[in-house]
Amino acid sequence: MILIGLSVTLAPLIGAVITALVHVDRLAEAGQDAVRETQQVTQQSRGLLNALIEMRRPYMQYQVTGDQDFYSIYLERRAALIDSLRSLDDRQFTPRAREHLADLVRQEQVLFESLPEPSHWIAPVPSGDGALAWTDVSNTARALLSESAGLIDTRIDDMTGRADALQRSMLVQAAAIIPGTLFLAALFFGLVTRPLREIGRAIRRLGAQDLDQRITVHGPRDVQELGELLNWLRQRIQQLEQQKMAFLRHISHELKTPLTTIRSGSELLAEELSDSSEENAEIARIIHENGLQLQRLIEDLLRFSETQNVGSDLDVVDAVDLESMIRAVLATQALTASAKLIDVTADLESVSVRGDPNRLRIVIDNLLTNATKYTPRGGTIRVSLRAAGSCAVLDVHDSGPGVDESETERIFEPFQQGSAQYRASVKGTGLGLSIAKEYVEAHDGHIRVVGSASGAHFRVSVPIGGPQGVPLVSRDRIPGSVFVGV
Repeated sequence: MILIGLSVTLAPLIGAVITALVHVDRLAEAGQDAVRETQQVTQQSRGLLNALIEMRRPYMQYQVTGDQDFYSIYLERRAALIDSLRSLDDRQFTPRAREHLADLVRQEQVLFESLPEPSHWIAPVPSGDGALAWTDVSNTARALLSESAGLIDTRIDDMTGRADALQRSMLVQAAAIIPGTLFLAALFFGLVTRPLREIGRAIRRLGAQDLDQRITVHGPRDVQELGELLNWLRQRIQQLEQQKMAFLRHISHELKTPLTTIRSGSELLAEELSDSSEENAEIARIIHENGLQLQRLIEDLLRFSETQNVGSDLDVVDAVDLESMIRAVLATQALTASAKLIDVTADLESVSVRGDPNRLRIVIDNLLTNATKYTPRGGTIRVSLRAAGSCAVLDVHDSGPGVDESETERIFEPFQQGSAQYRASVKGTGLGLSIAKEYVEAHDGHIRVVGSASGAHFRVSVPIGGPQGVPLVSRDRIPGSVFVGV
């Protein structure tokens, strides 16, 4: 297609160049012919004048002496003159030059006829008629020479006209060919780049995890085969995603059973060792806290697998009191914040939204947990809630290491964590912010990192009217865990 496009696009230009070269070559040949012709005419006209001068001498001598030798010389030179006159008669003279040529032929014929043959020669009576006749012939020849010189100007004007006509013709061709060539170039550019754009859109869809729609690329066979490969890749990625989700669900559920036993055993051990040595009680407490941390990680994995179809299974209620929900989450994390001497301030307005209370609580819990985790000992956390237009806006600002500007988008991707890692015995999964983003977007809201001079600043905006196209559920369907710490 590229070769055909180049050929079709360049064909008019090549044709125009070839046509121009042919016309210019013809014009150059015509110019050379005109120069040669004018040169020959000029030379023949001058030769004609010289022949007349050479004829006059033997003519006058024969007329006076009657010597036959002079008569023979005259006839020879007259024959050469007649040949010159015939060659000039074939030239493309102007009407004025042809008149002079006809007069010259007539005058010369009169002179010839007035000259008697040797057998009839009679001694002439002195008269000036012969000299006068020869003067008229010479004047006519000079006039013909002058007109032949004007033939050069005529040829120059003709060549100039032909050159101007060729220039106009080339301008008309350029005016027609250039837009046509640009149109053809744009047409083939679109034909060539269309499958590339389709491939680019398909790759972006793969990157955005839009795996449900079949990938089809139109164009030549090799491009269609590339589209089929991309579609195979889409199916393969879809299979891997399904396998990953199944693995996460299975491993999470499998881990919860032994973890429940570990938590129950650690709680009993902590109760029995509470009256024993302080060192044993501390060990039991560490076991219990790490069990809780493992439970959080497992729940993150379960929530992440749920976010794949979160938009279709929201349990939306008419009014979710965000202020009470934030205070409840703060209360569950008060012990952790107090242990690190973190100063938590809350500036909360009374705002209610239409949404899924369980998932909104998870969003708030993940943001506050993240802030508590990364805030250093003795730091601060500021939480604010306000209504801004048709949205409820939640800001969580901590005094931790913050988020690098290059990570503001990547940090919301699954299993991605910022460069400021949290030091703990159990490392996080990197799913908290990803889950929060999925749940916020399921409510038609958005979450982002706000630029801050110090610490990390996350802002969540959720429409007060709730997600569009999601029906309400009855009160008895609201999960009981809404008001229970995670």
